Amino acid sequence: MNCSHGSTITTADNTWKMTWPETVEVAKMADKAGFEVLLPVARWKGYGGTTNFNNRTFETFNWASAVSAITEYSCIFSTAHVPLIHPVAAAKQCATIDHISGGRFALNIVCGWFKNEFEMFGAQWNEHEVRYEYATEWLRFLKKIWTSEKEINFKGRWFNSKSVWSEPKPIQKPMPPVMNAGGSVAGKKFAATQTDMNFVLLKERNMEGGKAQVDNLKMMAKEIDRNIQVWIHVYVVCRETEKEAKKYADYYIVEKGDNAAVNNLLKIFGMQSETLPSDVLNEFRRHFIGGHGGYPLIGTPEQIVDGMNDIIKMGINGILISWVDYKTECQQWIDEIMPLMEQNGQRNSKPSLE
Repeated sequence: MNCSHGSTITTADNTWKMTWPETVEVAKMADKAGFEVLLPVARWKGYGGTTNFNNRTFETFNWASAVSAITEYSCIFSTAHVPLIHPVAAAKQCATIDHISGGRFALNIVCGWFKNEFEMFGAQWNEHEVRYEYATEWLRFLKKIWTSEKEINFKGRWFNSKSVWSEPKPIQKPMPPVMNAGGSVAGKKFAATQTDMNFVLLKERNMEGGKAQVDNLKMMAKEIDRNIQVWIHVYVVCRETEKEAKKYADYYIVEKGDNAAVNNLLKIFGMQSETLPSDVLNEFRRHFIGGHGGYPLIGTPEQIVDGMNDIIKMGINGILISWVDYKTECQQWIDEIMPLMEQNGQRNSKPSLE
């Protein structure tokens, strides 16, 4: 929700405008209701089209520090393009937010797949596999800064730093959790070996295919004695009847979808991310308009909870949610869906902060 239009590539009314007052309102609403996580997307440039999707964004470290200061419960993420920020700076920024939040911070790292953004910085553009080699060294350096009590020297392929010192250390010990969205062969290997959470795009939307993908990701980590959580993105349309929900989904996706923007996104994503083959990407066109390639939860509150039961059976540990109208639909989720989730054993009620 730190980006204009959120995750929906549509010209429909009530799309997320992304102002700070609205951000405060939704962040406090979600935090008070017991959402475990609030996560921003690192984006520097839009995708054109009528909406110029995601062209207005709040920078994620500043966003996370401010949101941390106005919340009490949720874990607040920042998202960082590792080639665009030095590990020494990132270590200090992350530790600062961990203190502001009282130990509620987590870091989502991305290796970068939108070349146009890198050209804005004049940053070096590496081939796909090299990006993850760079990220491995970057994260190793970051973790060493977080955990070393004395000045350190670090020498690698990309970094050669002397007498590195950073205080305060993060509150969380040994360090804050780290997430990565690794979908390619190199990405999955990186997430399995280096991070705590892999945020993935489900390539198959059926139970068998989804479970197989999740099991494979977790097995990659287990083979080296690690455990990793698997998270996905879902886009939600909830109405009193299934017919109303499907009608609204068709309205904002088919009738009001920004095809020029999604064509640009799919072209860039297909060429530079290696997450999905081009033929599968085209099949995902509707899902990219509906919610940036996420898994659809469309129907009545009861149907959405049933859909989450399927997600749980796939072995998925967490979902990141987006809507067209964040203010109205987040409140609807809190009022109509979260009680059903608790009744179905999908989540516990929020612990008291008193």
